[in-house]
Amino acid sequence: MADLLEQIGLGGERIQMVNLSSAMAIQFAEHVEEMTKRVQELGPNPLRDG
Repeated sequence: MADLLEQIGLGGERIQMVNLSSAMAIQFAEHVEEMTKRVQELGPNPLRDG
């Protein structure tokens, strides 16, 4: 999927897949915080006008 995002100009670093069990709430929250920070650093969607 990351390759496809690169091909269309969106950037493959905007997607990540993580496998967690339902008992891993703390790890889930950590992954969400990390991905949110990464997306904020990348900035707005490069395909969106404006």
